[in-house]
Amino acid sequence: MSQNTFRASTKERAMQRADRAQLTNVRRHPRRQQQEKVKTVKGWLGVILLLPLGLVTSLTLMEMLWRAVVRLEFWRTEEVIFFMVGGLAWAVTYASGWRPIRSYVFGHEVSHLLVARAFGGKIIDWDFSAQGGYVETNKSNTWITLAPYLMPFYSLVVLLLFGLMGMFWNLQGLQRVELSSLVLHFKPVWFFYAMLGLTWWFHATFTWKTVHMEQSDLQRNGEFFSMLLIFLVNVLLLVALFIAASPSPGLGIAEVGRCWLGTAGSLWDFFLGRLW
Repeated sequence: MSQNTFRASTKERAMQRADRAQLTNVRRHPRRQQQEKVKTVKGWLGVILLLPLGLVTSLTLMEMLWRAVVRLEFWRTEEVIFFMVGGLAWAVTYASGWRPIRSYVFGHEVSHLLVARAFGGKIIDWDFSAQGGYVETNKSNTWITLAPYLMPFYSLVVLLLFGLMGMFWNLQGLQRVELSSLVLHFKPVWFFYAMLGLTWWFHATFTWKTVHMEQSDLQRNGEFFSMLLIFLVNVLLLVALFIAASPSPGLGIAEVGRCWLGTAGSLWDFFLGRLW
């Protein structure tokens, strides 16, 4: 898969051209040094904040999943069954050799575009193809550059479509379909869970593949900081899906919060004991 590019803003590229025109060592240029300082600060932010948050949140998710599976047979719920059906459908599709790269690049660039617009940026130009794509805007920040890795674009499209459909139809109602002598009963929401599973694993697969390539999106913020932020946000999305699919109020947001604090306290005591 070819590299996708988040193109720097017009102002930034003009400044870069001016920098290259200077008869000086690029590494010693004040603007380059400032950029390196920002990356260093983000790197320390990753170590001090994002790394512990990601560790605690991922351990919390694993504990809550274990509780749900052991105590409540979480794996038997409609949400989990059809989510995994969608994931299996994607796995079979991917294993067969089909790579919808053009679709991924489209979602990748539109994610940049939407987040840039959300931050008040003006879209100057954008394009996509199976060979790659770009978005050119006058606004740039961490959330814009990393948007495709933090936001499962097609899963959000599925949520939006079914949210709109749910306003007009009962998606939880059991439907009857007769095919000759065969009679099938199904709920439309099952298709929603399956599509959510398929699009989520689509996002996870291409995010995993893309971050292992040389990506300007990650380099702009420092690869270490970017990887930690991507990991944390995606784990938080999984926690949100777990809460939404939880079959018991006892495994809702309040219990997840208590579990998170308990895990954080245990890790703090563990590392504090090792240090002292």
